[in-house]
Amino acid sequence: MATKKPGKTAAKDTGAQGAPGVSSADTLPLGAELAGQGRGKKLKYKNVYTTGPFTLPLNTHSLDWGLLNNDSTQQTVRVTVFKCHIGAPKTAEPPGPLEVTVGPGVLTHNANAAQGGFFYEIQVETNSRLVFPYASAWPGSIGDPIAGTVVKSAEFIRELS
Repeated sequence: MATKKPGKTAAKDTGAQGAPGVSSADTLPLGAELAGQGRGKKLKYKNVYTTGPFTLPLNTHSLDWGLLNNDSTQQTVRVTVFKCHIGAPKTAEPPGPLEVTVGPGVLTHNANAAQGGFFYEIQVETNSRLVFPYASAWPGSIGDPIAGTVVKSAEFIRELS
């Protein structure tokens, strides 16, 4: 993963091919930028998917999300990880909403620092119904999810508005 400053697109993925790794909050996936940085206007999306609120085990080190673009065209997708405090408005976790450009047949991911024992929600906004999200919690800097924390694509709920 490439470390970047807000407003600049990540340029290089330095991780092992196919092996996810934990990154800091200022590290974005290849082809990602902070939402609203660089495009000049906020993109609108046809589909919004959510995990709904879920809690993380106390031994959680990071919350990983992935996107697989099964569409035949390149897709731009916005992903926001929210921390949900009881009795207060949810807040976007660092680095904030990300807009990720994903090529046809390509998978991308990002790992956010997370605290076990708290509620979280992941929102995915896309114009294609062939973009499939995934989420899981990790106990450390390895790609082995904590049992019971995997949120599969079919478990993301399409928001009806």
